[in-house]
Amino acid sequence: MTHVPSLSDDRTQTDPDSNSGSDRTRPSRNQLYKTLWRWHFYAGLLITPLLVLLAVTGGIYLFKPAYEDWVYKDLRTVQAAENARPVPLAEQVDAVRKAKPEATIQSVTPPSDRDHSTMVTLAADGGGEWAPTVSVYVNPYDGKVLGSVDNGKTFMHTVRELHGNLLSGTVGDRLMELTASWAAILTFTGLYLWWRTRSTRGRTGRRGLRRWHATAGAVLSVFLLILIATGLPWTGVWGDQLQKIITATKQQAPSAWDYKVSSTVPKTADRLTTNPDTSVPWAAEKLQVPSSQSAGEHAGHEGHTGHGETATSHAAPGSLPIERAVAIAHRHRVPGTFTVTLPQGPKGVYTISGKSEADPAKQRTLFLDQYSGKVLASYGWPQYGFLSKLVEQGIALHQGERFGLPNLLVALGTCLGVIGMAVSGMVMWWRRRPTGKALGAPRRAQDARVTRAVAVLMLVLGLAMPLAGLSMVLILILDWLLIRRIARLRRFFG
Repeated sequence: MTHVPSLSDDRTQTDPDSNSGSDRTRPSRNQLYKTLWRWHFYAGLLITPLLVLLAVTGGIYLFKPAYEDWVYKDLRTVQAAENARPVPLAEQVDAVRKAKPEATIQSVTPPSDRDHSTMVTLAADGGGEWAPTVSVYVNPYDGKVLGSVDNGKTFMHTVRELHGNLLSGTVGDRLMELTASWAAILTFTGLYLWWRTRSTRGRTGRRGLRRWHATAGAVLSVFLLILIATGLPWTGVWGDQLQKIITATKQQAPSAWDYKVSSTVPKTADRLTTNPDTSVPWAAEKLQVPSSQSAGEHAGHEGHTGHGETATSHAAPGSLPIERAVAIAHRHRVPGTFTVTLPQGPKGVYTISGKSEADPAKQRTLFLDQYSGKVLASYGWPQYGFLSKLVEQGIALHQGERFGLPNLLVALGTCLGVIGMAVSGMVMWWRRRPTGKALGAPRRAQDARVTRAVAVLMLVLGLAMPLAGLSMVLILILDWLLIRRIARLRRFFG
């Protein structure tokens, strides 16, 4: 729960059970309370601004699908007569190629129904680091280009960049991971503070605000911890370590080698596209992508285009048209609105990714030989390891999609609750802030044994969250070398 600096009356907080004389009867317990409260205070002070930013941007991003369907309605939807028949996908792709001759066509997303357009994704310049793509929308009934969207310049792209890395790449990613890690520590310490003071009376004034802050935080704590745990797989340090653990324990989806594919493997699936609307599932991002065999190796079967079919100009000689790849996807029951990533070069493959945002168990990824249409590898939910399944389910929860509207509302309520906790914490601190040159932090516990025990506990938590652990070590060193030894700093920090 987000007890952002929990800052009510100093006399009350330093004596949480004053009505029962706890200072005399349970001194060690009070020392523990004071020590954890001090950690809680400084954790809130450290991360409150970025935690609020995470909550605001996360709450906004929950509405990405609805917002973009509304903003780009004229591009994403079409009106077709009842007897209208779509033109071949190859012609639609050619129309995009004529409109954007300088761009490389990356993937095609066929319409999900008769009322939607075809989306062709281009690997064009100027799309930004996170999504260096442009989505071009085509009317599937007349083959005309409706317009395009630079995925690196949309409002929701900016929101996601702020949420993930503060628009500053690796440095921002690390700061956001540090914020999420400390938010977990803030939650655990806040739960203890709430448990110790849950019977405290008072519904108005500072004590009433403190009671609301603690109780609301306790209610939010479970949901906040879920959001933290499901968001960490995207981070640079914690997420990379998780990916290594999944790979080392063979909990990921199997690689193409498990299917005894004899072709070379030049790249991994996460490099096919960085557009979030056309990306492969998280658990399949590091899978090796097989290469197609050359057209000459398929003589005598589906190694060339059929009669009446012409390969589009992007394809290598003898490769199948995209319609055939889509037909194979339907035959293999690839779910949802799937995306077909086009072969890149003579040995490239068709990569077909289908997923259901509400149910990760329905996702499926196929790699097709671009000449024969043979399924070189097929990855679905049954092949995912247990840890990969947990991550995929967590992502759906994190994005408010797993259980539909109730999931979205709970996630949104948690984001709003975090903002409310931050505001109430700052108000409490403002009301009780000292008039002198001091920060107004909780007093340092006098029992050195309790202080050391809590420091060890925090470092253990830091082992599970490496960036938080590293920052704890730096804080303890700073406290020992400077704050305790310089009188002015000791008075300011308490």
